[in-house]
Amino acid sequence: MIGLVEGWSSLALDHLPVGLLIIDREGFIRGINQVLTGLIGLKRDQVTGLPLEEIIGAGQTGSNKLLQTLASGREFQHLMPEDVVPGISSNDYSTSTHCVRDKSELIMGAMALFTPLGRQQELEKAVIKAEKLALLGQLATEMVHEIRNPLTTINGFLQLLQRDLKGTPGEEYINLMLTEMVRVNGLIKQFLQLSRPGYSKRKLYSLNELMNDIFLLVESEALHRKLDIRLVTAPDIPPILGDNEQLKQAFLNIIKNAFDALSVGGKLCMQTLWNNHEKFIQTIITDTGVGMDEQTIANMLHPFFTTKESGTGLGMLISKKIIDNHGGQINIQSEPGKGTTVTVLLPVVY
Repeated sequence: MIGLVEGWSSLALDHLPVGLLIIDREGFIRGINQVLTGLIGLKRDQVTGLPLEEIIGAGQTGSNKLLQTLASGREFQHLMPEDVVPGISSNDYSTSTHCVRDKSELIMGAMALFTPLGRQQELEKAVIKAEKLALLGQLATEMVHEIRNPLTTINGFLQLLQRDLKGTPGEEYINLMLTEMVRVNGLIKQFLQLSRPGYSKRKLYSLNELMNDIFLLVESEALHRKLDIRLVTAPDIPPILGDNEQLKQAFLNIIKNAFDALSVGGKLCMQTLWNNHEKFIQTIITDTGVGMDEQTIANMLHPFFTTKESGTGLGMLISKKIIDNHGGQINIQSEPGKGTTVTVLLPVVY
């Protein structure tokens, strides 16, 4: 068994995209991977168990950065490879040293990482890109807030014009503009919902009670649309921790999509499931609507993707973000002409 573990450890080290050298507190080499053996021109079994000074030469021990880290606990960044292993001629790597400590923070060894400069530059670019996107997101949110004020003024004057132009040819144009204003305000509202942080009103509550509340909210619309809607809840479901209002919004978005896919006489079933061996409560929402093909399923969680003329393309994205922020998952299965099943998994509180 020990040999098997050591074999897996060596295999894992060899698949790292960086060079790795590990020494114990006596300065003996305890770990080295394939990237680094390729750089120094020696095999693993030729160096493992040897003191590092035997590899680098006795005259180099005082200036060796890895041994300095071992002795003092000081860690170094942006070194040349020869600062740790003299003789490495490649300038394509940036080297850093790090302490290996036990639970009591005592130094048990040290290690050196040899990172390809190309990969390091890629990581730096990714960090810069993420920072720019975060800044753009913040600016976009603030800008949307500012846009709402003039839109409110415009909407008010349009309503006044609608009253004055009632019964004239211009009434049709005013009605069209007011309809578009409603759509713009809906987009802004959903964008702001999307930009909100995870959830702020965390509390314990029953998912069955939440689904009962949702059922009462949508029941009248289902009757108006002449749809058959059912709710089946499993008994003894443990509580979940989260934001009740945000989860309600997530489920309402899913149900609204289901309603839009159903024709008169269509069926929608909401069901909760749980057993003691699972870590998640399942909420399954199934409809007998028109269904979706694979391409639509793949795109429906992307922003502004919609198959409806009046849709914003943000509802399902908001639902996914809310469920993700609660540590849950959302799975969608569908087939054209055979309906859709959306399964939401939410973690329970033990």
